[in-house]
Amino acid sequence: MKKSNQQSRSDWGGKRAGAGAPLGNTNAVKHGERSRQAFFTLAGAENFSPVTSLRTSNLIIAERAGELLRIEPHPYTEAWRELVLLDGIMWQHTRRISCLELRKTKSALNLARLELARAKSRLAQAKSVIRSDSKK
Repeated sequence: MKKSNQQSRSDWGGKRAGAGAPLGNTNAVKHGERSRQAFFTLAGAENFSPVTSLRTSNLIIAERAGELLRIEPHPYTEAWRELVLLDGIMWQHTRRISCLELRKTKSALNLARLELARAKSRLAQAKSVIRSDSKK
């Protein structure tokens, strides 16, 4: 079967200028889907690290999800939809926490590698000094 180099005739698919919802569109919020607005900020969050703030948010959300689970919501009811939304928000928070922790770990690893390189350099210099002293 011969492949076509053309895009589909409906012009759907692929990233292109103007694709997607316009900036500032809040339809996802209005209809209960996940969005940036789902990342609510806590009062006094500026006193905490981003990871601590996200973990605290997840605990608050988990408390609400626990309340919803106790009433055992039936599929496609309002409580069920809220539970699904909360699960999605918690997953986004968890993914953000893991990204922040990974970035922090990589930074620490790079610092350790740099320190190792410095230590190896100092060791090589010390060995060369000892060799030059022993030849005298």
